Order: sequence, then structure tokens, then C-alpha cells
Amino acid sequence: MKIKNKSLICFWSVAFLFLILKIIEMQFKFSDGFTYMYMGKLILNGLTPYRDFFFASPPLQVYIIAFFEIFTGKNILLLKLIPIFASIGGAFFIYSFVKSKFDEWQGLVASILFLFSFLVLLTTDYSTGISLTLFFIFGSIYFIEKDKPFLAGIFASLALLTRLYAPFPVAGIFLYLLIYKRKSALKFLLGTLALFIPISIFFQIISNGGYLDQIFLFRLNLISGIGLSKWNIVKFFIIGDFILVLGSLFYFLFDKEKKKLLLPVFATIFSLILYLVYSDVYYLYFGLIIGFLAIFTSKFIFKFSSEKNFKKFLVIFLALFILFNSSIYIANYASASNVPFSNEITNFVRENSEINETIYGSFEITPMVAILSERSLAGNIADTNPKNIITSEFTMKEIEEKISGVRFIIAKGIQLYDGTLTGFDASTPIDYINQNCILAKTYSVKKDLNGANIVLVYDCKKPNFS
Repeated sequence: MKIKNKSLICFWSVAFLFLILKIIEMQFKFSDGFTYMYMGKLILNGLTPYRDFFFASPPLQVYIIAFFEIFTGKNILLLKLIPIFASIGGAFFIYSFVKSKFDEWQGLVASILFLFSFLVLLTTDYSTGISLTLFFIFGSIYFIEKDKPFLAGIFASLALLTRLYAPFPVAGIFLYLLIYKRKSALKFLLGTLALFIPISIFFQIISNGGYLDQIFLFRLNLISGIGLSKWNIVKFFIIGDFILVLGSLFYFLFDKEKKKLLLPVFATIFSLILYLVYSDVYYLYFGLIIGFLAIFTSKFIFKFSSEKNFKKFLVIFLALFILFNSSIYIANYASASNVPFSNEITNFVRENSEINETIYGSFEITPMVAILSERSLAGNIADTNPKNIITSEFTMKEIEEKISGVRFIIAKGIQLYDGTLTGFDASTPIDYINQNCILAKTYSVKKDLNGANIVLVYDCKKPNFS
């Protein structure tokens, strides 16, 4: 009996392999993902972002998280499935897009290259919002290919409502339509504005202007003046996904059918503008182009489809690609930035504080402790990213006023060989700690991607701990 849709069966088999790998390696990690999870809790408690608490991104991600928190409760580890399933969904859109353009096997190869790219393996450990954004962008591109521009615009709108780096590929999609499918451009634009404009107006009104201030004006401060070394990030990306970078380069140099992939080409070019404009660039931002690089590389690979033993070599190549990237990920990064003492620190906070007492501290771990210990964050300050201080969104005096009376402050830093503590980020209220708190507990950190080696819990009611 002949099996139909072999490529689709292969796709879901590979997607299941990806899912199993990610579930096996799923652990609590230092991450701003806990910030969004705590914001989800605030939303379920009736609070509104931009009005009741600071949030520097569009609202969709935290509302999606809030929805799933209805079912997960305190088991926030399950929320880490969201970026995993979003990536599988994005891979399915890639598969379907390339299948419509060329054939199902090219679509399968492109989706595999995307799912098991080093960037996707690494970034799906964290709830950063990039996976959801890519899901909506790839959906937009797929529906343009299916000649459904308004629905494509809806997906673009959802991407814009998830992260503010989405306008770059969305602008590339719109320009492509203006040049090559002008009749579809207006429908796409209407679809894009259909959700984005009314939702933005709604939050702008109920937040008394806080919406624009927090997600747009705040981001303008990130265009220049601060940020990590772009060159180091670019090098890390190129080394990690060298095969996709090289395959895409070969595609642009040697493939003669570039017109068939002009849509992802436009989206890629405009995404690259982000890296030029922003000074505050992170590795995950390269997620905007990784799916397109997978498409270009797949197209280049199939230039050799008429060669003898092509299928055999293709299977070997894909198997080695999956095995190599997965091995590097497992050996070096799956265990990086883990929080093995999550139970210990949570129990300590719960057992040594009252239910109405609050905590404050590093955005990478404190929201997690707050959720698991059922304690509130002081002043509803869920986002203690140091950029908020660096860009003067908050002053340390304002923070100290909001956390007045806090029970525990959790800091992440570096302990030198002589015992000296250093390396605290800009949001750590050192003066407040020195005047009001004592060190109650410490936890060693191993293999932190940011170089920290210790987490400290300060008690600001100064009890005597044994």
C-alpha cells in the first residue's frame, strides 16, 4: 500500500523528535521569561500592563501566557512549552510555504534546517517572545503565498503586537507586495492595521499614555548609546549556524531562480536593517532571519537533486546536521544558566516570610521565586531589567520608594576569590541593601552565560538565621 504525504509524516516525526529533545532538557534557567510569567499572574489578578505595571513590549505575549497560566497554575515550567510549540508551528509554515513554491521535499528540508538550527535549539530554552513572533511572521508569508493578503496582514499584526522588532520583516513583506502584487498590498495593510491600531489605541487610553511611552519612546533609547558588542554576537551566530549562513551565501551567488524567493529575500534584507539601527542587539534577534536562511539553504541543496545518490547524501547530511547541532546544544548550552536550587530558594522565602510580605530582585530569577513561593513582587515591579535604570525609565530613588518595607531582595552577582561581592546589575539597590538588610542565604551558580557565580538573598527585616 502506497503511503501518501510521506513528507508530512516525516515532518511530524522530526517535529516530535525536536519536542522530545526540548522536553528532556527543560529546566529552570536564569531568564527574563519569568518576568512575563509573573506579568501573566498580574493580569489574571485584574491588573493591566502599562497602567498598573511597567512593560516595555507590546501586550500579546503576556496575555497568551496569562491564558495558559489558567491551566498550569504554579507549574510554570509547563509554560516553557509555548516557545517550543510556536517553533514547531513556524516550521510547519516554512514547510508549507516552500512546498507551495517548489515541492514537499524542499519544504521538509527547510523546516528541518530551521527546527534544528543552533539558534532555534538555544533560544527555545527561553520565553523571550522571538518564537511567537516568528510563528506569526512565517504565517504571514505563507498566507501571502496562498493569495490571502488580508489574513497575512492579520498574522503580521499579531507579530507586531508581540515584539517591536517585528516591523522590520513586516516592512519587507509590505514593500514586496507594493512592487510585485500591488492589489494585495492594500489588503495586507488593512489586515495589519485591523488589530494593531485598535488594540494600541485601547491600551494607550486605559494607560493614560503609558503604552506609547513604555514600548515606543523607551525603545528609542535603545537605538543608540547602549548594547552588547555587535561583532561578538554576529560571530557567535555565524559560527553556530555556519551551514545555513554558507548555504544562503551560495544560494545568492549561484542560484538563478531568485525571483521565486523574493518575498523572503525582502523580509531578510529589512530584518538586517534592525542590526544596523539598534545598538542594543541580542543573539535572539537573528531569529528573524534564521527561517529564511533555512529556506535559501534548502533551495541551494536541491540544485544538486539530479545528481546520482542525491537522496542518500541528503539523508546523511540531515542526520548529521541534527546530530551535530543537538550534540553541541546538549553538551554546552542545555545545562547553561540552570537554576538547580529553585526548590531550595523558593522554600527558604516561603518558610521565612508571611504571605503578605514582598520580595524584589534580579529579573532573571526573582519573578520565578515569587510565583513558586506565592509571594508578591514589591511595587509590582516585575521587570527589573537594568536597561530601565540605564535609560532613566526609573531612578534608583523611585525603586527604593516602591520597595520600602520589602522582606527579601534577591541579587545575582560575582564573588571573587577573596570573598568580595561585585558584578551586580544597575537595578540592584546596593545602598538600600547596605542600610536595611543583611545577607541571609547564598547559592552557588555554575555555568552562567552572563558570568555570574552567586545568588544572594538579603533579608531586610534582619532576623537571626542559623
